[in-house]
Amino acid sequence: MEIDSTIIADFRAYYPEFSDDTAWTDATVERHLWDAAQETGSSRWGSYSTAPAPNFKARGLFAYAAHRAVLARRTAKAVEAGGAPSAPARAESKTVADESVTYAVHRPDSGARADSVGDLDTTAYGQEFLRLRNRAGMGMAVAR
Repeated sequence: MEIDSTIIADFRAYYPEFSDDTAWTDATVERHLWDAAQETGSSRWGSYSTAPAPNFKARGLFAYAAHRAVLARRTAKAVEAGGAPSAPARAESKTVADESVTYAVHRPDSGARADSVGDLDTTAYGQEFLRLRNRAGMGMAVAR
């Protein structure tokens, strides 16, 4: 799949939060769309189309690219602040009486789940991609 200016524009239209081309340069968006194209490359995703609205393949492509973009931004901000990027962590809470504490805890998931989910459940975009990927994995009928 060729990632061109039309697909970048389609992505920005679908997720307007990425429309600022100063904050999210075309080169950055293109890189994440290339990654997404690899993730949605199987025939189960179908062919890319946005007419009359983004189809299954386009929505999966956009969700994965947005997920990767958000994680890359987190990493860049950590480095800019002089820190080291960390792996996304889940929140875990503990309450005793009227005191409550929440920690970000990185806990490896069970083997099969970790292999199939990775960090996708750490952003809303990744969760959307997982939802779509599950549908693709069930053999959903996709128009070509």
